[in-house]
Amino acid sequence: MSWGRMCLVGSIFLTSSICSAQDMAFRAKSKRLKDYPKELIHEVQWTNIDLRKNRLERFPTEFSEFEELEELRLSRNPMNWPDSLSGFPVLRYLDLWDTDVATVPVHVEGFDALETLDLRETYLDEENRAALEKLFPRAEILLSERCSCRPKK
Repeated sequence: MSWGRMCLVGSIFLTSSICSAQDMAFRAKSKRLKDYPKELIHEVQWTNIDLRKNRLERFPTEFSEFEELEELRLSRNPMNWPDSLSGFPVLRYLDLWDTDVATVPVHVEGFDALETLDLRETYLDEENRAALEKLFPRAEILLSERCSCRPKK
């Protein structure tokens, strides 16, 4: 995807080819975020949110309200995901690479369009594949070998 023109909202850069509600992409540039930017929660229907390399400690369940969200990039944050996940009807790509994800969710509902789930360099590995495939049956699940990594928190 081409990030196109950048628009600044507060101290956060919005990136989009036209910086409007169509094909909206949000990319945080601060690398210091500990919580989700309030600029994200308003009427814009984001299609791409990129919050890689921040200090986010929780999975953004509130993003399930973005009915047009196709890509969510959360890699390199010290987060795990909740026991229950729902929504994300058109999400195609979920990037949790190099996060503190250590467990398989107990309940997942939605994610019907998910094509790729990137869990490389997390605490999940091939031993978790069957459980993940049951929860995300249509997605390609990317896993690494057993990780001897430390929590990122």
